[in-house]
Amino acid sequence: MPGMFVLIALLVAPGIGIAQVDDAPSLAGVIDIHAHVAPETAMLNFKRAYDAIEAAQIARIYGMRGLVLKEHNTETASWAYLTSQVVPGVEVFGGIVLNKAVGGINPVAVESMALTRGRLGRVVYMPTMDAEVRLPRGSPRAVAVSRNGQLLPEVLEVLKVIAKYDLALSTGHVSAEEALMVVRAAKDAGVKKMYVQHPNHGGIVMSMAQMKQAVGLGAFIEIVLSGEGFTGGTPRAINHDNPVMDYGPQKLADMRELGPANIIISTDLGQPGRVNYAQAFQMGMAVLAKSGFSQAEIDMMTKQNPARLLGLK
Repeated sequence: MPGMFVLIALLVAPGIGIAQVDDAPSLAGVIDIHAHVAPETAMLNFKRAYDAIEAAQIARIYGMRGLVLKEHNTETASWAYLTSQVVPGVEVFGGIVLNKAVGGINPVAVESMALTRGRLGRVVYMPTMDAEVRLPRGSPRAVAVSRNGQLLPEVLEVLKVIAKYDLALSTGHVSAEEALMVVRAAKDAGVKKMYVQHPNHGGIVMSMAQMKQAVGLGAFIEIVLSGEGFTGGTPRAINHDNPVMDYGPQKLADMRELGPANIIISTDLGQPGRVNYAQAFQMGMAVLAKSGFSQAEIDMMTKQNPARLLGLK
């Protein structure tokens, strides 16, 4: 979207990539609920630019309120506890992704995460990289959440644990239809905090009607600052000349139609060669302001709604 982006000159410091930016939006109160961090596992072909401590340092330096640490193959509640001891002044949270490495749809793993010292584990993600819909049929790594249009019993057990500990639910990378099934069952189980993970990004495509159904059931819709932009729902190639990547018109249109009260903006960043979490928010918030969103609306999507999801005041 040429002309919609604010060009920012970056002066990158070794290790954590600090930018000197004039007139950038204040990040006080901003929470990134989707911050990828190291130590990553070589089981997956993903590299991370920052470890959990460096990510928290970035957030503190830029004045952010907090981060949720995400890693596809392990829980991060323990990382959040240790990081919070090393980097005070920023709120750090973790979660657990129900991929194969933690036993898939595993209620015991979820409860263990919830009870980790510090109680900083706040988010439970349905399968992501191991979601059945993402893998070849019959893959031994696939983690199913449904069969014949019905959620599996173990998914319902996980939802009970989420409700018991008042955790937040992410729909992960399951199909749009399964995401709606999970959100509906979560509401029935008493889950009060949930969001649909980037339903217009990364190969996960929900129609507007489906997103409105999820909102009607009490879920937030996540819009991420990284990855593919969309024009009329069609993925565009990543623009490597833009450090935030294409923040497509479709995402802006989705935010308008769904309403800022129902949106959480996150980064989905932490990959080498890209801006850090805070820089993405600075650039993305500038785009939103230029696109006509009010400061109150931007604050709702980047500060208030993430805080509500995590049970913060």
